[in-house]
Amino acid sequence: MTANNIKQQILEHLEALPGEQVKSLLKTWLTVTDGDLEDFEQLLSYESTQSIEEIFDYGEIDTTLNFQPLTQAQMVEQSRQALEVYRRTGAGVVHERVREWADSLGTDEERPCPR
Repeated sequence: MTANNIKQQILEHLEALPGEQVKSLLKTWLTVTDGDLEDFEQLLSYESTQSIEEIFDYGEIDTTLNFQPLTQAQMVEQSRQALEVYRRTGAGVVHERVREWADSLGTDEERPCPR
């Protein structure tokens, strides 16, 4: 795909997004990636109707089990984005709370996923 085609696709995607979402995507692109158009296009492909922060609002489990398989590159990119959100906001879950939750899975006293 040529750079002009990528630019056109990016423009079409951006026109449909609210301003704060565009701002968040641009900040992530500029701080987490090398700044290539392909990187920005990939960020947009992860984008649906949620902001980057909402994408990483862990704890909501898809009860219909409609999980989308990810490539290794997509998993790495999502990890980079999550790290950027953590660096920007400092939001995270203490390891001990995650361990307690994980240990409770499959028991009669399952705990809610920590946030």
